[in-house]
Amino acid sequence: MTDFHFELNGSWSGSWDGEGKIQTNGLLSAISVDRAMSGKGVGTNPDELLISALASCYMITLGIRLKKEKVTYRHIEIQTKATVTKKGGLHFEKVTHYPTVYLTEPISDALTEHLNTCIHKAEQDCVIAKAVKGNVAISVEPTFIGEP
Repeated sequence: MTDFHFELNGSWSGSWDGEGKIQTNGLLSAISVDRAMSGKGVGTNPDELLISALASCYMITLGIRLKKEKVTYRHIEIQTKATVTKKGGLHFEKVTHYPTVYLTEPISDALTEHLNTCIHKAEQDCVIAKAVKGNVAISVEPTFIGEP
């Protein structure tokens, strides 16, 4: 079995009003607590990073799933919304993905059924979704746009 390794280096100064930075192989960003949570609102924050990880993993996994299922598409766009709540302590409550799949063919009932299967399997296969499973409710509300 193959293992994959990832690294992040970071620094932080302060409390709720503090700021820091993080760096990975492909990312360099200032970080702080979001202004809505009494932070500086500089750069990005852990909440945005988590939904970025969930959304990007889901999009990539969906693209891989569509290829495996021989569904041709032009591209995928996604909007992801998350709710963080203070009920029971500050935590992510839910995440909803709104992917739009732009297809290269007209939409039929059979294709819609096949696409919905792919949508479901992609969420099950997403490694980041697996990491938060049982702690965050994740749902997917797709849109399919076909060519005439």
